[in-house]
Amino acid sequence: MNRFLRKFIKYILIVLVIVTLSFVAIFKYHQKHPFKYTYKTVFLGDSRIEYLYKNANNLGCNSEGLKYTYYKILALNKNKKLKTIYLGLSHHSFSGYFNEYLTNEMEILPRYFVITPKPMQMLNEYRFLNLHFLFKKQFKLAWKSLTSRNNFIEGHFSYPFKSQVSIKKSQKRIKQQFYKKNGNFQPFSKEQIQYLNVIKYYCRDNNIRLIIINTPVYESYFENIPQNYKQVYVQNTHDLEVIDMSHFLSNKTDFLPDGDHISLTAYKKCTAFLDSVVLLNK
Repeated sequence: MNRFLRKFIKYILIVLVIVTLSFVAIFKYHQKHPFKYTYKTVFLGDSRIEYLYKNANNLGCNSEGLKYTYYKILALNKNKKLKTIYLGLSHHSFSGYFNEYLTNEMEILPRYFVITPKPMQMLNEYRFLNLHFLFKKQFKLAWKSLTSRNNFIEGHFSYPFKSQVSIKKSQKRIKQQFYKKNGNFQPFSKEQIQYLNVIKYYCRDNNIRLIIINTPVYESYFENIPQNYKQVYVQNTHDLEVIDMSHFLSNKTDFLPDGDHISLTAYKKCTAFLDSVVLLNK
């Protein structure tokens, strides 16, 4: 029995060493090469950008907070080739509801682990006890990058669903994004505002043109956005170029049920429009 136990422990230790060394190798390589391609123009933001524009330069990713967008920008501009950033920024981007995606989401944090300035500090801050999940995610990203055109860092155009807006679900979405459960307003996200300013200053210091895209929403969704959120949006973007697409679409079939994501029917319209914008800005 003791002999069997010793062999078993030896086997487990060997496996752990192999996994750990593989993880370190993946981390070191992708820390230097997080993106396969060199980008001069990119589209960044959360799922509203991810569904909006069918183009290889679309690196939007669902639930991406501005802190992680900033880390992406640093990684993309390592070779100092980046010239223009189109940044998806909606009214909900300033809501405190977004904070959970910046700190508590186990699915989100591992996406950006290799491009965080201080990865070990990140583990400590968020008490990343589920290290096996982190290992698994890194191996999954590495395999996907190896076997497809995808970058190691997640972000690409995704086809939206074919659907139409639901007034009831749109109202529920408004409550989720802008109100607490007790009916009070969600406070503004200090971290989102902070990192928007960090991105602004970084782009100015590095001669990168920053263009904000206010993504399309259904008319009743827009009407129900609290006025204070409309004001804070203007306050934080008044010194930037803004492409306001919030009223670009009007049909119910142009949106998913929540009213703030476009549907399969609409992405071609948005892609054609943004193609013309990119062409004008070259």
